[in-house]
Amino acid sequence: MLLIEKKAPYLRLLRKENEIDQFEYEFIKFLIRNYPSIKDEVIKCALITVKDQLNGNICTNLESLNESILAQKMGIDTIDLSKLKLELVSSEIIGSPEEYKPFILERNNLYLHKYWSYENELVHWLKKKKNEASTQLDSNIVDKVNSLFSDTGGEFNYQKLAVFLSLTKSFLIISGGPGTGKTYTAKKIIEALRIYDPLINIALAAPTGKAADRLNESISDLNGDFKAVTLHRLLGARSDGEFRFNENEKLLQDVIIIDEASMLDIRMWVSMLRALKSSARLIFLGDKDQLSSVEAGSVLGDICFDADNYFTSETIETLSKHGLECQQSNSVNILNDNIVLLNKSYRSELSSGIPQLAKAINKKDLKSFEEVIRDFDQVQIIEPDTENVNSLLNAYSEEIVDQKFDTQFLCSNKKGVFGAENLNRLVESKIKSLLNIPVINEWYAGRRIMITKNDPILGLSNGEIGRCILLEDNSLVVKFSDDKEVKISELQNFSLAYAITIHKSQGSEFKNVSVFLSDKFNPVLSKELLYTGVTRAKENALVIGKGEIIKQMIFKEIKRSSAIPEKIQNSF
Repeated sequence: MLLIEKKAPYLRLLRKENEIDQFEYEFIKFLIRNYPSIKDEVIKCALITVKDQLNGNICTNLESLNESILAQKMGIDTIDLSKLKLELVSSEIIGSPEEYKPFILERNNLYLHKYWSYENELVHWLKKKKNEASTQLDSNIVDKVNSLFSDTGGEFNYQKLAVFLSLTKSFLIISGGPGTGKTYTAKKIIEALRIYDPLINIALAAPTGKAADRLNESISDLNGDFKAVTLHRLLGARSDGEFRFNENEKLLQDVIIIDEASMLDIRMWVSMLRALKSSARLIFLGDKDQLSSVEAGSVLGDICFDADNYFTSETIETLSKHGLECQQSNSVNILNDNIVLLNKSYRSELSSGIPQLAKAINKKDLKSFEEVIRDFDQVQIIEPDTENVNSLLNAYSEEIVDQKFDTQFLCSNKKGVFGAENLNRLVESKIKSLLNIPVINEWYAGRRIMITKNDPILGLSNGEIGRCILLEDNSLVVKFSDDKEVKISELQNFSLAYAITIHKSQGSEFKNVSVFLSDKFNPVLSKELLYTGVTRAKENALVIGKGEIIKQMIFKEIKRSSAIPEKIQNSF
């Protein structure tokens, strides 16, 4: 302990001030004990890198240390970059890309070795897929696929484009905002694939159980045995955190379609690539502008940087044979041939305002944001005063008691006055009062819960929402969206779901949402969080928050560090 206090006297204070958590604290203690000659600059950079990784970054950009609060507190934010890099590469714990050490320094980025390896494995796979030749389709197949789409009156159909690219490319990303028809396109892709090969083996997956259920709803009218599962289930997640299907045991499917790809962290991307057989096609659907994964990486956004729906001459020639006339790309993103951006909203008039609001948030356009709020009844903002909040709580509780489930409370934060935990407590209290249920009674018909941990024994996935129902024998069970019923005595990992965080709502859609923002600005609040919250609504979105906080959110963009765009640009 004396060695640790001597080498890093600031460590205990940073922990006391909650600038670092217990894991980070113990990690640095471990480094100092095992590498007693480690230099101060190395300790500090290692600490920042570990913290950055836990906060969703793949690496730490040393050029941006002046923007790091932790670097500022440790006095390393103004150090000369060239001098710092010399100190780091001379350390026994930091190596160059050719070395196997706990940390890797590549150019101006410092990585934990595992995440450097993930990043390079991903980029190498993309390089391989980019260089694969396009599949040529015969005219009979082209005609049948064209028949899947109605005439658009001369307007270019990017959904049709995505379908044809799914047949000619072995890797494809389809990104689009709310109402642009991503799952509709997925259904058309499945139909087209079955025209191409009636015996083709297709797997559908999503990051959460709820997202998988939504995908199943979208394809429910298709003939055939199609059922989306969570990606963890598809890969055969084991109790040790590894997967049954990997580089040594490949998945058997010919095509894997994965929805809500923005939620996937870099480890899940790489795990999927490892499990894919060499001849298989891989198709990702998602919204590149939505919140990124909880864990490290914003991989979908990194791959789609500067994509613009323009293509190389080779792909243009192939598509022209299928009746699709595209334009040539000048984008720096040379994966453009493998990316389609859906940019037309097909939402009905009932949801008018939500796509427009989402677009204004995404563009950080406060003026347009205010115009949409003024012009559309389906999107509203109210102040979080006592009268407004009590009115919402009362109306929501009565709606639940009347067994109407059109609305969902979403929260920016888990804790706090307007956090999910507190709102759940208040709503449940009002429901019990309306139903004359004793406070001490935990379970009652109508109680809404969310599963918080995968349970393969019960067949439950993290994020699934269920509702407690009373059976004819007066026993209580929780019923989930796929009609499976679970006894309340068997449930272990769950929380109330009258209010859920926006992060937890990813992959879900609700008729109406009420988005509660924190009463004080905090690091979680961002344009991506607000965008994701309002786009969970199919018809009406209400934001409960202070005007100044909403304004700050619109102008705060989450930037996660990685070198994926740079490596894509320079690797082909």
